[in-house]
Amino acid sequence: MSTSSTTDFVEHGAADVMDNDDGSDFSDGQPGPRAEADIAKCEALISHAAETGALLDKADVDAVRGARAAFDQGIWSRAIGSAFYGAMSHIAASVQYPGRRIVDDLDHCRDMVSYGAQNGKLLDERDIEAMSKARAAQQDHTWNPEIESAFYAAMSRIAHAVTPVVAETAGDEARQGARRAIRIYTHSAIALTLLVVSLSCLLFVANQVSTDIATVVKQNDAAALTLHNQLQAHAVAIAEASAKKDAVALIALQNSQPALQIKEELQSFATNNRQLFADVSRISAFTTSLGLGAIRSPYKAPCDAEENVLNFQGAYRTSHSPKYYGGKVASGDWQCNPDVARKVLEITLPLLAKPNAEPGDTNPPTDLDAVAQGFQKIAVYQDIRAMALYANDIILSIVGAVTGFLLPVLYAWLGACAAILRQLSADSAANTFHPEHSKVANRAHVTSAIIVGISIGLFSKLLEGGKDVSPLAIAFVAGYASDKFFYFVDRLVGAMFPPRSDAPARSTRNAPARPPSGP
Repeated sequence: MSTSSTTDFVEHGAADVMDNDDGSDFSDGQPGPRAEADIAKCEALISHAAETGALLDKADVDAVRGARAAFDQGIWSRAIGSAFYGAMSHIAASVQYPGRRIVDDLDHCRDMVSYGAQNGKLLDERDIEAMSKARAAQQDHTWNPEIESAFYAAMSRIAHAVTPVVAETAGDEARQGARRAIRIYTHSAIALTLLVVSLSCLLFVANQVSTDIATVVKQNDAAALTLHNQLQAHAVAIAEASAKKDAVALIALQNSQPALQIKEELQSFATNNRQLFADVSRISAFTTSLGLGAIRSPYKAPCDAEENVLNFQGAYRTSHSPKYYGGKVASGDWQCNPDVARKVLEITLPLLAKPNAEPGDTNPPTDLDAVAQGFQKIAVYQDIRAMALYANDIILSIVGAVTGFLLPVLYAWLGACAAILRQLSADSAANTFHPEHSKVANRAHVTSAIIVGISIGLFSKLLEGGKDVSPLAIAFVAGYASDKFFYFVDRLVGAMFPPRSDAPARSTRNAPARPPSGP
C-alpha cells in the first residue's frame, strides 16, 4: 500500500543518511546498503506512473535521475541522498502499485482479517499467508498474476468467514463514520426535543389563555345585560329619591337589597374585565415581540405607540411617568393612558355612592353619577371583548397551524432520529455500518419521515374511523403510487371508450355476379 511503502522508504532513507554521517564531513558520503535497490524501486514506480497516467512532480523525477547518476559515478553525497529519499516518498504516495483498486482491496482485506481476529472468527492460516504475500509483493514491487489470483481467492474466503461484516464496514472509515453519524443525529434529536418541548409548552399556555378568554367572555356576556338592567332600575330609584329631596332615602338606597346585588355583580364583572384584559395583554406582548404590533380594539383609531397600554414597551407605565404628571394626558382614550386604564378597570370605592367633588370642579357630580361606574365598566367591557375575541382568533390560527402542520413534521423528524440512533447503535456493535449506504439510508429515512409528517393530517378523519378522505389525501396517495394510478386511468379509458371491433363484411346476396374470366 502507498502509505506503508512511503513509511518504509522514509525509514530506509533516514538510515542511509545516518550511515553516511561520520561526524566530520557533511557534504560527502557513501550510499547505504539499500540505496541501489531503492533507486531501482523508485525507477519502477516512475515507469508504472507513466503507464497508468499518474501525475508526478518534475522535481521528484529529476531528484531520482540525479541519484541514479551519482550512484553510478560514485559521487554520492548526503544532500543527494536526502533529496532522493524525499522525492521517493512523494512518488510512492502518488503512485498506487500495482493498481489503485488492488491497493484498496489489500486495505479492505487487512481490515476484515483484523476484525475476524478480534472477534474470534475462524480464519484459514493459508488465506492469511496469501494476504501477507500479496502485501509483501506490493511493497517489493514483485506483483504477478499468481500472487493476485491467490490473494483474491483468499480474500473471498475471508469475506465469507466474517459475514455479515463486509470490507467497507470493518475499516476505520466505517467506525469514524458511525461515530460522526451518532454525533450528528444525537445533536439533531436534542435540538428537536428542545424545540418540540418549547412549542408544546407555548401551545399549552395558548390553549389555556384561549379557554380562559372564551369562559370569561361567556360569563360577562350574560352578566352585562343583567347588570345594565339593574343599574337602570337603581338609577330610577335614585332619581325618584332626588326628586323628593329625601337625603335619608338616598343613603338607604346605597345598602338596599338591589344595591347589594348590584355591588356583587359589579365586583364580579370588574374582576372578569381585569382578567380578560390581562389575557389580552399577554397575547399583545407576544404579538409585539413578533413584530405584529399590539392588540387594540378594531373599533377605535390607533393611538401613539408610546402611549398604548398594550404596547410591549409601555405596558408597565404608570401614572408616575413624567408624561402624565399633573394629570396631563396625551389622549382621552383609556387604552392610550395607563392611568385612566387602571381607573376604568378597577372599582372606585365606595360603591354606588355619590362621588366626591374635586377642588375647583365647576360641574360637581350628582347623585345619579353613583351608577355611572357600572355603565362605564360595561362600556369598557365592549372594547376589551372586541380585543379579546380578535386575540383569541390569532391564538387559534397560530395553534391550528402549529398543531396541524409544524408539530407533526417535528415529531416525525424526531421519531426518525430515534430510529436512526437505534440502528446506528446496533450497526456499531455489529460492525455493519456502511459509510456510504448507511448515510444514504439515514437521509432517505429522515426525508420520508418529514413527508409523512406533512401529509399525516390529510388522513386524520380516516385514522379516527371515518370513511371520508379529502381530495388532498387522494392526491398524495396518487402521487405515491403514480404507476398504479395511471394503470387505473388506462382501465377507466378502456371502459369508457372500448376499442372498435372489425367492420362487418358486406353482404353478397344482392351483389352482381362477376363475369367469368376469359380463357
